[in-house]
Amino acid sequence: VAIALAGGELVYFEMDAAGQLNEYTERKDMSADVVCMALGRVPPGAAPDAPGGASGGGDVGWSAGTHYLNIGLQNGVLLRALIDPVTGDLSDTRTRYLGSRPVKLFRVFVQGSEAVLAISSRSWLYYTYQSRFHLTPLSYGSLEFASGFSSEQCLEGIVAISASTLRILSLEKLGTVFNQVTFPLQYTPRRLLLHESGQAVLIETEHNAFTEDSKQQKKRQIAQEMLEQAGADGDRSGDAQLVREMAAAFLSENLPEPVFGAPKPGAGMWASVIRVMRPLTGQTAQIIRLQQNEAALSICLCRFACNPMESYLLVGIVKDMTLAPRSVGGAVLRTYRVVGALERLDFLHETAVEDAPQAMCPFQ
Repeated sequence: VAIALAGGELVYFEMDAAGQLNEYTERKDMSADVVCMALGRVPPGAAPDAPGGASGGGDVGWSAGTHYLNIGLQNGVLLRALIDPVTGDLSDTRTRYLGSRPVKLFRVFVQGSEAVLAISSRSWLYYTYQSRFHLTPLSYGSLEFASGFSSEQCLEGIVAISASTLRILSLEKLGTVFNQVTFPLQYTPRRLLLHESGQAVLIETEHNAFTEDSKQQKKRQIAQEMLEQAGADGDRSGDAQLVREMAAAFLSENLPEPVFGAPKPGAGMWASVIRVMRPLTGQTAQIIRLQQNEAALSICLCRFACNPMESYLLVGIVKDMTLAPRSVGGAVLRTYRVVGALERLDFLHETAVEDAPQAMCPFQ
């Protein structure tokens, strides 16, 4: 145990074989107040050295072994310095800018070796892989604090705080460069397929939601009711003109749903789209909007023996589905021809089926 006192004095304790915590007789005086400390792992059978300090603000962590010191600064910079195991001198200092927030460092384990999780405006993992150092951004959202985590289900993981939630993460694909980019969608994505051209096709389905056509019909209905109510209340020209202006403003108003939320029609109402998308850029090449209460559940790309040169997309769709008690008003398989390198989808026909088509797979 190492404790930093006001005035830059360090107090050091060790636990003996009997479990007693004994204070070192000599205290270390630093030239300035200590703002952060870290203790490296002591190899079995080796005597521990006196702990060193680091200034500059932030947190301090140890990477693989006890000869590298990582220092996170308040300005978002990570420093890595080589420590002389005899004198404790720092040399070969490397710097890396990680983000706009102060850097916090946490010790974790990766493939049985110590690693450092650096958290700033982005999260980075600093680890050794095949005898080389890697500093890689994590494909994950913003984190606040973290710690190494191990259980039967997750032998080497990380438990972290993100906003007001607790997350348990596991790390994969070490030694490669990986990152993520987010593209917003209209409804909840349910299935996604990659075409041989590199294009993606996905279905988005939302319960308790209006389609775009239904939203416009509902708005026109509300505006018409406003006008009819004004007419029933009397034929005062000034009030009637005001109501007409209010109805026109209501029809032209378009509030962004990600900010204000979407209207909720109630249970049993479904909205779905089929989207052809370029996954590298997020650009939508085509979007097919299904009718109100049509829910797309499954998709499948296939070729038929009668025309093996063309690809087809099959979409499993249910109509008027309720969840509790479960019932389906109808179900179809809708077939689209894939034009070119999935440049667009052309509707061919639909085939009625008896129940909800939850999954499809080509066979012969």
